Amino acid sequence: MENNVFLIPGGTNNRPQQFLPPPKLKNRVFKPWMKQAIIALSVISIALVIFIEVVNPLSSSGSDSTKTTGFNASVAMYALTYASHCDAGSPIIVQQGDTLASLAAKYHVSVSALAATNGISVNEVLVAGEAICPAASNASAPVILGTTSLEPCQSTNYWLPVISGWAIPPGCYGYVYSPNPNKYPYRPAWGWCNWWPEEMHPNLQGDAALHLPKHSVPIVGATVWFDPYEQGASSEGHYAEVVAINPDNYWILISEMNDNWRGAGWGKVDYRYIHISPGVQFLY
Repeated sequence: MENNVFLIPGGTNNRPQQFLPPPKLKNRVFKPWMKQAIIALSVISIALVIFIEVVNPLSSSGSDSTKTTGFNASVAMYALTYASHCDAGSPIIVQQGDTLASLAAKYHVSVSALAATNGISVNEVLVAGEAICPAASNASAPVILGTTSLEPCQSTNYWLPVISGWAIPPGCYGYVYSPNPNKYPYRPAWGWCNWWPEEMHPNLQGDAALHLPKHSVPIVGATVWFDPYEQGASSEGHYAEVVAINPDNYWILISEMNDNWRGAGWGKVDYRYIHISPGVQFLY
């Protein structure tokens, strides 16, 4: 068809193609308001890209452990940079809800030591995502703990709705047990209170679990020492083992041997609640 014939030199129509000169372009003049509009649109575009790449991935579906977001990358870079200023090791990245008190308890240091290391007040309000240094005084302090895997009760139902001293714990923690010493590594003084925490520290030899450094902050797996007459202890004191710590950081569930409460006693293991007190020390 005629509409499909192209004018090509040497083509079948034997007519040379005619080239027309290109039209002259008019000089475009950008008025000041147009330049301002372009700059504004550029800024908005950049902000939109940042929002999509940083904020949106945090609310998208998928596993957080397999995603790398701009926010997380920024925190990681900040932590890497900040680490060079921490004398006691890698920095602590503050999570939502963290306080100096909760972090001090988690890392087994005092609030004052953590605050002093970071040059802040003990009442400082922490912001999620910021980095603080671990307390320098705890840089080389070893933590040696026992294991709860050898406890006769393995339930996670530790707490009553209302906790009080001498209240019977729930479930299997309310029972009294008679462990067979032949199923545990040999330790001297079978049946006495010190035998039990020694057995809960199978990585230690002899009575080493009774001679660890003393602390006022409890940790699960720590040996417990009661001063004489403290919370049911005898005139010679008493040993036990930390099983669980209540979120209030005041009440503690322990396991113990050779306590006469609820028909327990020599060679028997029971569980009970104790609370933080100057007369109670935690060995780890």
